[in-house]
Amino acid sequence: MKFDSRLTDLLLSLDLSKTDALTYAALLQIDTVSIRKIAAYTGINRGTTYEALKRLVTLGLISVKRRGQREYYTAESPDKIYDLIRDKRRDLLDASTVAKSVVPELINKHAPAVGRPVVRYYEGDDGVVTVLKDVLQTCRGMKDPHYYVYSDNRISKYLYREFPQFTDRRIAEGIAVKVIAVGEGGEAAQGAERKWLSAGQAVGEVSSYVLIYGGKMAVISISSDLTPYGVVIKDNNTAGMQRLIFEQLWNTLQ
Repeated sequence: MKFDSRLTDLLLSLDLSKTDALTYAALLQIDTVSIRKIAAYTGINRGTTYEALKRLVTLGLISVKRRGQREYYTAESPDKIYDLIRDKRRDLLDASTVAKSVVPELINKHAPAVGRPVVRYYEGDDGVVTVLKDVLQTCRGMKDPHYYVYSDNRISKYLYREFPQFTDRRIAEGIAVKVIAVGEGGEAAQGAERKWLSAGQAVGEVSSYVLIYGGKMAVISISSDLTPYGVVIKDNNTAGMQRLIFEQLWNTLQ
């Protein structure tokens, strides 16, 4: 059974499970029914449906009434979703208040020795997402938000498969990017400038994506078993040298 993907995506963004979202969406369509009918409608087994219903009752998205030995469930008005959003906003504000006292202490406690670089390794799609989010966060704090990229189009499909909204986020936050693409490929996008560099004889050996942003440099690549990974180096000297080389090369390309 198909449901409105906008509703299910919204509920997922509010930390509901996919089962919870589908169960609520089903109840909006079939009115007051028993667990058996809900499960039959969604194709989700009754035990899992029952657990979803309990969570939805707790969240205030559905109500339950007992008739004889059976319980019947009804979806509350979609207006209740606003209540979830308000609750989530309050939780985030509370978390932010706690973070303001805890995070600075943790940063001071774990700060690296002055002048020493920090190197982080990330593996898998989640690791790549972490690197990309760090690019946005770092650039967001810059007076002139921008970064540089050496791009190999052959690994682009591994970069954004778990973070397809990255470019939209970059554009929305006014972050500019200059890209030197190794070999052919790549598409133009708002706030992005692109030049191409011939890979020549080395095209078969080039398979990484390098980002230079703020005082950091990140390398995203693919291992022999096609697992993406990323390495981030936080060091002003390294980033500064890479930025200088990039700018000199950029000026020589058409």
